[in-house]
Amino acid sequence: MPAKLTKTCQRCKTTKALDEFFHNSTKPDFHNGICKICQKTVNQQRHTQQSSDQ
Repeated sequence: MPAKLTKTCQRCKTTKALDEFFHNSTKPDFHNGICKICQKTVNQQRHTQQSSDQ
C-alpha cells in the first residue's frame, strides 16, 4: 500500500502535498494539521495580538 502523499488542511480545507505541511513528530502522519501558509497566518495573528497586549 503506497504512502498517502497529500493531506487536507484543517484550516483552509484544501488538499495539498505533504511538503506543504511542517513536520511534526508528535502527529501520527508526522505532519501538522494545518498547512504552512495557514500556519504562517496563525503565527502572524498571534504575534500581532501579543504585541498589542503589551
